[in-house]
Amino acid sequence: MKRNRLKRNHLIQLLLSIVIVLLIGFVSSRVFFRIDLTTDKRYSINESTKKALEDLDDIVYVKVYLDGDLPAAFEELRRSVLETLEEFRAYAGSNIQYEFIKPAASENQETRNEIARQLIDKGLNPRTIRVEDKDGYKTKYLFPGAVIIYRGEEVVLNFIESNGTGRTAVEPLINDAQEKLEYNFLNKIREVTSVFPSTIAFISGHGELRRMESISFARELDKMYSVKLVEPDEYIYALRDSLRLKYDAAIIAKPRNKFSEKDKFIIDQYVMHGGKVLWLVDYIDVHMDSLSRKSTTQALPLQRQLNLNDMLFNYGVRINTGIIQDLRSAPIPVNTAAMGAEPQFTPTPWIYFPVLAPRPIHPITTNIGPIRTEFINPLDTVGQNSEVKKQILLKTSQYSRVVSSPALIDLSIINQKPDPQRFRSGPQNVAVLLEGNFQSAFKNRLVEDFTQNAFFDFKEKSKKTKMIVVSDGDIAKNPVITRNGERQSLPLGSDKWFEDINFSGNKPFLLNAVNYLTDDLELVALRGRKFELRLLDRQKLRNEKTFWRALNIGLPILVMLVVALIFNFLRKYRYAQKS
Repeated sequence: MKRNRLKRNHLIQLLLSIVIVLLIGFVSSRVFFRIDLTTDKRYSINESTKKALEDLDDIVYVKVYLDGDLPAAFEELRRSVLETLEEFRAYAGSNIQYEFIKPAASENQETRNEIARQLIDKGLNPRTIRVEDKDGYKTKYLFPGAVIIYRGEEVVLNFIESNGTGRTAVEPLINDAQEKLEYNFLNKIREVTSVFPSTIAFISGHGELRRMESISFARELDKMYSVKLVEPDEYIYALRDSLRLKYDAAIIAKPRNKFSEKDKFIIDQYVMHGGKVLWLVDYIDVHMDSLSRKSTTQALPLQRQLNLNDMLFNYGVRINTGIIQDLRSAPIPVNTAAMGAEPQFTPTPWIYFPVLAPRPIHPITTNIGPIRTEFINPLDTVGQNSEVKKQILLKTSQYSRVVSSPALIDLSIINQKPDPQRFRSGPQNVAVLLEGNFQSAFKNRLVEDFTQNAFFDFKEKSKKTKMIVVSDGDIAKNPVITRNGERQSLPLGSDKWFEDINFSGNKPFLLNAVNYLTDDLELVALRGRKFELRLLDRQKLRNEKTFWRALNIGLPILVMLVVALIFNFLRKYRYAQKS
C-alpha cells in the first residue's frame, strides 16, 4: 500500500510538472515580455524604437560585414549587433531580415581586393588594426559596418566613427559603437524608409556661416532630414505659406550682417505659426587669422549691426556684448621653436575659446562631451511672460570672467600665467531653451490695415512652440584647411591645427537641439545612452592566467565530487537507519 501510494504521488507530481510546463509555454506564447537585468539596461530598447519597428510595412534587409575570425573586441561588437537585430526582430517580426558576411571569405586575393573596393565605394570605412595575441601582434583589415536595404534603396551604417585617431584604444571605440547601435540602426532605418522627412531651413542672406564652414553639421542633419538653404529676401512666404509651415525648424548660424525689419517679420511670424528656431548668434566680430600676421587684433560688438536684439529680448533672451574668458579653454598653436629654427607648434590654452562641459540637466545635454566655442558672449533670460518656460542648457566653468567690448585681443597673454583670482565671475550662461507661447516682436507696431489683412495672416501670439538660443555661432563651424592647394572641410569638433585633439560634444549637442525642436525625442534619448566600460586588467590577466584557468576547470569538478560524496554518505546513512 505504501508503495502504491508512493507511485501515485510520483505520478501526480509528474503530471503537475507537465501541466505547469505546458501552461508556462502557453502563457509565454500569448504574452510577450523580455527582462533585462543589467544595470545600464544594455539589452533594452526604447519604447519609441519598438513603435517604429512595429510600424514597418515592408522588409528591411541588413547586410552586416562583420563575420569570420575576428579580434576579441570586434567579436564583442558582432555579438552586440546580432543581439540588437534579434531584439529588433522581436518587435518587427519578419520585416527585419539580416545576414552576416565575411568580406575576406574568398581565398583569391584579387577577389578580396575587389570586394574591399566595392565596400569602400558604397561608403563603408575600413579599419586596419593591430591586436595582441599570444604570439605577439597581428594586423586585421575589417569593415565594421552594415548596408541597410529597403525597397531597392540602400543606406550605409558605419559602426565606428571615422574621425578617431590611430592612437585611440580599440575598447573605447567598440564601447562607443555598442552604445550607439540602437540609435544608429533606428536613424538609418528612418532614413531609408521615410517618404516625407522633416525639413530644416538654413537661413542665409545675412553673412551666415559659409557652406564649407557648416557642411559637417549640414551633412549630419541631411541623414535625418531634408535640408534646404533659404534666403528670406523679404519674401513674406519664404518660411510658410497661407496653409502651412514650409519647414519644421530653421537654423540661423552666425549672421554677420543686418536683418531688415521685413526679414525679422518673416521669422517672427514663422515662430508665431508654430515654427521652431535654433539661434546660433554672437555679438562679437573678431578675426583670429589676423593674429598670424601681428600680435593684436580688435574685437568689435555687433549688437546694433545685426538688429536682432529687440526681437530676442521680446522672446525672453538678452545676449550681452561682453566677451567670456575661461581657464578651461581650447588650445591654439604657438611656435615654441628657437629663433631661426624650424617652427614647432605647441597647443597652448587660449582663454577666449571656452570649452563647455554640459551637465545632464536636460535630454539635450545628457552624456554630451566637451564643446568648443570661440569668443562667446554671456546671455540672460528676461521678461515676465509666464507662458514661456526657460531653461539654461550650457554654462562656462566657474573659472570665468567677462571683459567688455570693444576689446584689444593680445596674443602675448599666452606667455603670462593666468591668475585664478581674476577668474571668479562664476559660470556664465551661454545657451537657453525657451518653450511655450511667445508674444510677437511686432505686436502693437503695425497699423490695423496690415494686421487685419488676411493675406499676411498676422498673429500676435504664437502657438505652443520652442526655440534654442546659443550665444556663439562658431559652435556649428567646422574647420576648413588648405591641403594640396585645395580647401577641405574637417569634421565638426575636430581641431584645425592638431589631429589628436577632438571636441566630441559639438555635433551631438547640435543634433540633439534640432531633434528636440522637431520633436524627434527618441533620437535625443538614444544618443544619450551610455554603457559602463568594464575592461579586464591585462597585466593581472597575464600574471594570474594559470590560476584562473585551473580554478575554472578544477572548481566545478571539485564541487561535483563533494556533492557526490555527500549524496553517497547520506544514502548509506539512510539505508543504515532502515536496517
